[in-house]
Amino acid sequence: MFQFHSTIERIAVIFALVGNVSLILLILKKSVSKLGNYKYLMVYISVFELAFAVLHGLTVPVIFTTDCMNFLVTRVDKTWFPKPILQVLNVLFCDMFGMSMSLFATHFIYRYMVLSRKKFLRKYDGRTICIMILFSILFGIVWGVFAWDTMQPFPEADRMLSEKFATQMNLTLDQIAYVGILFYYKDKLGNEQVHWPSVVGIGIQSFFIGISFFLIFYFGFKCYQQTRRLVSSQSNSSNNLQSQLFYALVFQTLIPICLMHVPASIVYGVAALNKSNDFFGQFLSLFICLYPALDPLPNFFIIKSYRKAVRDFFENIYRKLICRRKPIPISTSGSHNQAWKASNVSNISVHLS
Repeated sequence: MFQFHSTIERIAVIFALVGNVSLILLILKKSVSKLGNYKYLMVYISVFELAFAVLHGLTVPVIFTTDCMNFLVTRVDKTWFPKPILQVLNVLFCDMFGMSMSLFATHFIYRYMVLSRKKFLRKYDGRTICIMILFSILFGIVWGVFAWDTMQPFPEADRMLSEKFATQMNLTLDQIAYVGILFYYKDKLGNEQVHWPSVVGIGIQSFFIGISFFLIFYFGFKCYQQTRRLVSSQSNSSNNLQSQLFYALVFQTLIPICLMHVPASIVYGVAALNKSNDFFGQFLSLFICLYPALDPLPNFFIIKSYRKAVRDFFENIYRKLICRRKPIPISTSGSHNQAWKASNVSNISVHLS
């Protein structure tokens, strides 16, 4: 299981690196001037997804879930890092998981400001971009603090993870690093108890995720209304660009929602019912690794200038390949001389006549 996940995740990392680096180059080189400072927010998302992909490739985490537990597990023998560093990277991974939605929330807020023609953007556009970026970073810091406090290993989790994961993989707890939640545990008398730190932690994290979703849906709907008004009132290049940016952002947001947050909510819900199994964790692990690889794609297909640049790039490659393979006709010197003489004779006869 672990080897299969490691292979898929590292392949996904390669696609994520190629896709996001290509998108960054397109944003910086092929963006129309009307895009303005918004291109820096777009670059910010691509840089974030690059970092997420690299972290995924370096740690190759597996989500192990069974019964009432849900843990992000990394193996020391599968990475280049000692256990204490892996423990920090695990928390950082959870932090970036939660932070992803705040990035798109800030994008929708900024897009609404642009579409509604807010006057202060003309004067404070660059400052607004910085505030949006700082908001998502602050969101990530707060999320990370709660994750560090509520998802760290504890004795009951050590015991259950050792029995149900480490022993079956012929490992010891010293060979793995993990963070996660455990909804229930058994005390010394065998009575089932609620592990309240995990419950409080997942509650706080769900609250922050809920804020991000509210901002996305609220300002996304506002952007949709403004986009429809602009397109219906006049169909110029600027309005078409705003429409392309909006729909690219919508599809770009749907990818982490469908691949990460909806499956994660299902996994947490099943674990809270004490009905989870490893099947849910395996699929969630695979879905998460696909997120940074697939997320740049809507920009390539929807935004016209980027779509044209990608098409021209592949057309140039195709022409070069065809030119190299196309055979060059070779004519003998005798036939060439005969054709030259015949053409000259015909030209002279026409001239004399």
